[in-house]
Order: sequence, then C-alpha cells, then structure tokens
Amino acid sequence: MIKSYDVIVKLIDRYDYGGALDILNEKGLENTDAATIIKSCKYAVNFDFETAYNILMHLSNEKKEKKIVVNLKRNLKDLMNGDPNAIFSELIENIKFQIVNEEYIDFLGRVYRFKEAILKYIFVKEHINRTKFSFLIDAMSKKRILKILRKKYKIFNSNLIYAISTYINKYLSEKKKYVNIVRLLNSEKMTSLIELRNSSIVGHGFIGVSREDISRAYGNPYNIIDDYKFCLKLLDINVESYKYSRINDYVKKELYDITYDNSKSINVKYCT
Repeated sequence: MIKSYDVIVKLIDRYDYGGALDILNEKGLENTDAATIIKSCKYAVNFDFETAYNILMHLSNEKKEKKIVVNLKRNLKDLMNGDPNAIFSELIENIKFQIVNEEYIDFLGRVYRFKEAILKYIFVKEHINRTKFSFLIDAMSKKRILKILRKKYKIFNSNLIYAISTYINKYLSEKKKYVNIVRLLNSEKMTSLIELRNSSIVGHGFIGVSREDISRAYGNPYNIIDDYKFCLKLLDINVESYKYSRINDYVKKELYDITYDNSKSINVKYCT
C-alpha cells in the first residue's frame, strides 16, 4: 500500500495530469480546487487552451484570487490569442515533457515542429511587417507561405523549412540574427536529429528512437531546449520557464493539505 498523495505527486512530476485526475476521481476528490487545476492542465498540455481556461471558472472564489491562478488565466488567454511569447514558451515546456517521460519519438516530432514554427515566425513577421502578431493569422499557414515564396520571391522548393531558409539567406542576409538562427537550425547535428525523426513513425518510417540515438546525434536532449531558447532570445521572444513546475508545486501543497492536514489521508494499491 502507498498513500495516494505520493502516487499523485509522482504523476504530476511527470506531467501526467490525466493519471493524477483519475486517482482523485476514484477517491471522490474530483471537485476540489486542486483537481480543477490539474484538470485544466490536462487540457492545456494538449493545446486545448479554451477548455483549460473555462475549467478554471469552477474554482472557488478564494482560489480564483490567488496570484498563480490569475497568472495562469492570463497565460491561457494569451495562448488562445496566439501570442508568440506564450506559444513558444508552451512549446518549450511541451518538448521538456517528452524528455521527462522518455517519449523520444514524440520528442522528435515536437523538435521538428518547433524548428518549423521559428522559421515561419521569421518569414511572416518580416513579410507582413506588423507590430501585433498572432500565430492564428492565416498568413502562418504552410500553403500561404509557400505560395508567397513562389510568387514573390521565386523560391519553388516545396519543403517549407528549406524554402524559408533560402529566403532568409537570400533576402535577409544583412540581418545577422536571422542568419545565425538558420545556421543553428540547419546545423549538421540538427539535420541528424531531423533524420531520426524522418525515419520514425512521426516521419516516413518505422524505426524506433532511444535516448542514446538522440545523444549521438545532438548530445544531451536538454541541449536542444537551450539552443531553441537561444534562437528565441535573438528574436526578442520572452520565454516563461518552469510554468508547469510552479503549478505542480502549488497543486502538491493543496493536495497535501487535503490528504494530511485535514486527516483525509487516502490510500490506493500501487502495483509495479
């Protein structure tokens, strides 16, 4: 036997909010404020930010006023609006989840999408030249970008990453920050990593991926997060680090108060 609190903590630390919520539901604690926040996170990590936001409306009035909840609601609104700072920060967190949970194929999928997102952001930001920017605008679509690249810039490569890289090297070479970003994103080690992705189930093949494979291609997987943060810094993107770690610490304190301080200690059989 092991206390449910300890099991839930392990699940939360691995960002398995669905698993933590299942235990709380089994114990009749699904309507607690802690469960409500966990449920919100469950949807947020799957990029359903609107549902995540609406769930927080069910918190008690006392918890709605807490600084961490107010900040979370503000962040979810920014995500719903496609704010670049919020979106890129969320993507960074998402990549970290895959490393923690050793889900390396999904990790490679996120890495590829992040690389693509940075390049799309640079192109659209330069092309439309507007101060207010959102990831939700039509100009961010792959089809639209490739059409503009063909029609206006005579770049006919159908691979979005290579097409935008060509555009930057050809038309934005005086902007060193962009050139440095492209150089890093198209480096030999990044190319090796993308080749792993292409050979996996999220690409075009069926080859498995281990941590050792990633380490041989790029080094420590967390190095990729550091390199992406470097790119975002060059783009003046403010990355919010440890968002979910802060939420987890708050929720664990709330759960501790429920299961221990109030003498409502709950137990569950834990099978290994």
